[in-house]
Amino acid sequence: MRLLLPTLALLSACDPMTVIPDAGPADCRDHSKSPQNVIENPGFECDTSPPTWSGSSIYGTFELVALGRSGRAGQVTVKDALGGRFSYAKDFAVDAGLKTFCVQAWLKGTAPFMRVRVLRSPNNTAVEQADQIAAEWTRVPLRPLSVTTDNAARLQLVFEIQTGRADGQNGMPGQTMLIDDVDVWESSANCAEAR
Repeated sequence: MRLLLPTLALLSACDPMTVIPDAGPADCRDHSKSPQNVIENPGFECDTSPPTWSGSSIYGTFELVALGRSGRAGQVTVKDALGGRFSYAKDFAVDAGLKTFCVQAWLKGTAPFMRVRVLRSPNNTAVEQADQIAAEWTRVPLRPLSVTTDNAARLQLVFEIQTGRADGQNGMPGQTMLIDDVDVWESSANCAEAR
């Protein structure tokens, strides 16, 4: 006598044929942290339309690769002397009022240095921090990057492989930067929350 066991499939709204991503449940957000991560698809596990992450055609190439801390990661590859960059395609805060947002991510690669930038518009200012890129996954920046909005601020998140450095440690064609598990949250504790 044969015994038939039911099969359980784990599905997500991102792609009906994939298992639930490491980035979180069906809406591709990471709900495990408090305060909540405001970035969609922070672990690059979901294919979304329109895309949540994008590269720049003049600043290297961007692709999703199966080299993440678990699952996929976003990878930018330097194309020429301009370096490489990719960004969160949406503004993560729009007309937020006076609030503080914090940014951290996991990163590794073959390029020497990167910069994480939060661009504020409409006044086109930036809050940024540079970090060395290691060969193993490292959390950057070590202390979260903090940016405060005002009543008209729109905030965009950008990751760049640096070029034009005074010390000459610039990204060269073919070098890469992998990024995974991006974490952006609204803080009431000066970015001191345990994450």
